[in-house]
Amino acid sequence: MSLFIYSLIVVILFLFTMTTDFNLTGYSYDFDEKTRVLTIQDGFFDKKSYDMNTREDYSIRIIQDVMLPINQAQSLWQRDIFIIALFVAGLFGLFHSSLRQEKKFKWYVTAYMLFFALVIGWEIDAYKDLFGDLRNLTDYTNRLKS
Repeated sequence: MSLFIYSLIVVILFLFTMTTDFNLTGYSYDFDEKTRVLTIQDGFFDKKSYDMNTREDYSIRIIQDVMLPINQAQSLWQRDIFIIALFVAGLFGLFHSSLRQEKKFKWYVTAYMLFFALVIGWEIDAYKDLFGDLRNLTDYTNRLKS
């Protein structure tokens, strides 16, 4: 049953991600190599688009300041989909299994919660580094707004 719940949550989160192009930063981009136009989308659901024409000498900086942080955010979110599904399925399995009848059930729940807190701390640290890199991206969108 836990495998079913895990699979269902992964499928739902992947479908949500694919239809909304979601990641926790709220930024996405599309780069047209023929016209050399970079379109930055800002927002989670109500996205605002900003087009930026690029030049050859400027593209390395754009890749470094815009594309790499967004790609990193998308990779982190894809990893988080599996982690979220694993913890939800594990929690469901923990409370709906024969472990609940054992005397050491409180120890299992405590160990589960400690492990969950450790993973959350690790995720927060990964996103903290990413949000530091996104300051340059915010500067780009602010310049494009004006």
